[in-house]
Amino acid sequence: MSNCSLAVRTRLESRVVLTVLVVTVAIVVAASAVAWDGAVPRWEAEPLRWIVSWPDWFEPVLWVVQQAGVLLAPIVVGLAVFACTRRWQHLVPFVLILPLKLLVEKAIVKQLVDRERPFASIGAEIEVRGPQLAGLSFPSGHATTAMATAVLLVAFLPPRWRPLPLAWAAVVAIARLYYGEHNLLDVLAGAALGTAFAAVLWHALLNREVTEVSSV
Repeated sequence: MSNCSLAVRTRLESRVVLTVLVVTVAIVVAASAVAWDGAVPRWEAEPLRWIVSWPDWFEPVLWVVQQAGVLLAPIVVGLAVFACTRRWQHLVPFVLILPLKLLVEKAIVKQLVDRERPFASIGAEIEVRGPQLAGLSFPSGHATTAMATAVLLVAFLPPRWRPLPLAWAAVVAIARLYYGEHNLLDVLAGAALGTAFAAVLWHALLNREVTEVSSV
């Protein structure tokens, strides 16, 4: 048995997973209904205008933070967990984030909701600090990946540390707005999808790994 302090301590009950799925699907559907025609309503655009106006010295900090949303980030985190626990079963759910993201977020939702990135959907007054001026932006892949990774990481942490990965994922979403590469509902829908992915993977693959059972 490893002396690592990481362990799956909490069983995610079916009723919790069902509630998460209902709420996250409702968020994605509602956000999709708003973004469906490609337009960005004023109430959604104004928070983005405010965030992109933040000082430039935020840029290097948020660039580092948003790397938690890149495609290989879940594997890096999963490998770190595996290195600590020495159980390959703990790596599997992190790896499975990738096909779920590519299938559901990129191949389905992003193709159904035809909304461009802010430079095109709002206008050139949006300062774009990142490289993406055009292309489909709904939902945010970074937000999806970061939130899915964060929620799975929560399964391994003591309660006092659990807010940290969730806060990091939230800042990833803010970073995508600051860089001018996504609209507000893009990151909200992405975070909802990531939460749904993680809840299903936790329930299906990590419940059996619980070492100290406490129900959520």
